[in-house]
Amino acid sequence: MSGVGVPRKKRRWIWWVVLAVVAVAVAAITLPGLLTSTSTDTGLTTGTVKRMALTSTVSGTGSLAVAGVTQVQPGITGTVEDLSVKLGDTVTAGQLLFRLVNDDLDAAVTRAKASYQKSKQQVQQAQISLTKAQTDQYNTEHPSSIGTAPAPPVDANDLKLAKQQVTLASMGVTSAKLDLSAASTAVKQAQDNADKRTVTAPVGGLVTVLNAQNGQSLSGGGSTSTSAGGMTSGSTGAVEISDLGTLQARVQVNEVDLVKIKLGQKASIAFDALPGSVASGTVSAISPTGTSTQGVVTYDVDLTLTTIDPRLRPNMSCTVDIVVATKDSALVVPTSALRTDSTTKQKYVLLVSGQQTQRADITVGLVVGTNTEVLTGLTEGQEIVTTSATSSTSTSGSGSGGGNRGGMGGIGEMMGGGRP
Repeated sequence: MSGVGVPRKKRRWIWWVVLAVVAVAVAAITLPGLLTSTSTDTGLTTGTVKRMALTSTVSGTGSLAVAGVTQVQPGITGTVEDLSVKLGDTVTAGQLLFRLVNDDLDAAVTRAKASYQKSKQQVQQAQISLTKAQTDQYNTEHPSSIGTAPAPPVDANDLKLAKQQVTLASMGVTSAKLDLSAASTAVKQAQDNADKRTVTAPVGGLVTVLNAQNGQSLSGGGSTSTSAGGMTSGSTGAVEISDLGTLQARVQVNEVDLVKIKLGQKASIAFDALPGSVASGTVSAISPTGTSTQGVVTYDVDLTLTTIDPRLRPNMSCTVDIVVATKDSALVVPTSALRTDSTTKQKYVLLVSGQQTQRADITVGLVVGTNTEVLTGLTEGQEIVTTSATSSTSTSGSGSGGGNRGGMGGIGEMMGGGRP
């Protein structure tokens, strides 16, 4: 019987059986892969819905400037001498800054004093004239008798003339006193001008601009002025003194974030020059107009510093975080857990129940960093899938990132419903 071959029909049947076995084996290997969503991690990453405090901030960058700046400019002309300060010095009120040489002012004081003395003498002379006129009027009104003869009658014309003389003398006294007052004012003005040759600091602070040098001629007509309540730029004085106690931060904020900012909001301020140093402050001013730079619109926001580090100086760079919203006990999930229905745009997460996941529609509130507030749809302690939709793939086309825990994610996603 060894020479008898296998019938042809039976050989074809055996061949189809082999093909069927191979097909089943291939299906067993590939089918789970077709139904399962794959992630960058093994299995699904889950987390728990928690309550925590959330703080939403708006950031801006800028620099420090001084709100209280005093421009010192003498009101008289002279040549600078005895310059006693240098740029960057800290001065106190009344401290000598420099002196001016102008000998003409001494001569003006001498002339003014001489004029005053002359006016003083004129007042004395006018007083004497008034006293004489008054005496003459009295004698005219009271003529004296000679011997035993009765007193003569009062001469009306003489009395009228005497009264006129008194009036004129009284007017002379008034005029002389006015001249004396003017002369006194002139002496004071001349002396004040002479005293202006000694220029002192009207306020304490930091010398931030120094436009005076020994031997330099300064023109008169200026004055000392102090600005407050806003940022200043440029200097018009011989010396500029900045009150560092009025340091403010001016930062630029994008127009998208500006609507969130209000006066009085608290902020933290960090400085490039002082790593690790953070100051507190409040929003004190918001510019009504913006500036467009390469299509980006920003607005200036000023902040008053609550505490000022003595190492801080004007124009130092700073970064500000303004607190625009806070929640003491917000229901929070990782932002990576959020998914969006491509059709309805509804936000949702995947709840974990045993080995299954289930879609839960939610509404969201604050988004702070990697955390998002959930307003409705979840309760504290629920377990959710935290793997982001973008970090997982699906070859079945039914969704990604959800499904059975472990290796059956694709089936679970189809059971849970929804698409990312």
